[in-house]
Amino acid sequence: MAGTHTIVRNLNRTREKILVAALAEFSARGFAGARVDVIARRARVNKRMLYYCFGTKQELYREILRRKIDERAEWLESTPDDFAGVLAHIYLSGGTDIDFVRLMEWEAIDSGGRKCVVEAERRALFEKAVARLRVLQRRGSIPRGADLTQLFISMLSLALFPLVMPQIIRLIHGMEPTDPRFVRQRANFLRWLGDRLAKPARTSRAQPRRGRVAMKPLQTVRRTQSSERPGQLA
Repeated sequence: MAGTHTIVRNLNRTREKILVAALAEFSARGFAGARVDVIARRARVNKRMLYYCFGTKQELYREILRRKIDERAEWLESTPDDFAGVLAHIYLSGGTDIDFVRLMEWEAIDSGGRKCVVEAERRALFEKAVARLRVLQRRGSIPRGADLTQLFISMLSLALFPLVMPQIIRLIHGMEPTDPRFVRQRANFLRWLGDRLAKPARTSRAQPRRGRVAMKPLQTVRRTQSSERPGQLA
């Protein structure tokens, strides 16, 4: 029995090494460009062992995506109860995963409109995310008139853009999107933005009556502009 347990443990360890190597290769070259011999060499195993563990290159790729989807399902379960927190959470949990973002970029280039790998699981995850936003909308954290599907797409865009276009971030900000300082600033900004996007839902009853325009004194406006800087670090 002890020998059997050792064999299983060693096989699981080998599978993990192959998955780590495959993630690096697929994210760097996409599914079409990735080479099994390179993955095997990265994992320090022979190709026969790789095929024994996963059968085919397609199944290896499928297993990597399944794991990434499972990670996101866990993150979805731990989302905060306020919109600002959810927006920052999506960024910190998914928008900083450079390997996954690159996998998705390669998929967009290579798929040609074909059905996605593990498509049903991904669609179910997105539907669950929109349902989560619907709960927040009922609680008043999101304005009632918001199109939740469009809102979720926009939230993903805000979270993923820095890693999708790192050269644009460097040109605008002067930092790499993986720099911990940038990540901290981005998360703070998204919390700031989410809080202000949610405010109309909380203050809609206090709107001025039609025909009257409520205006702040000029000094108050200037003071607000100078003290509220989006993304400012504490």
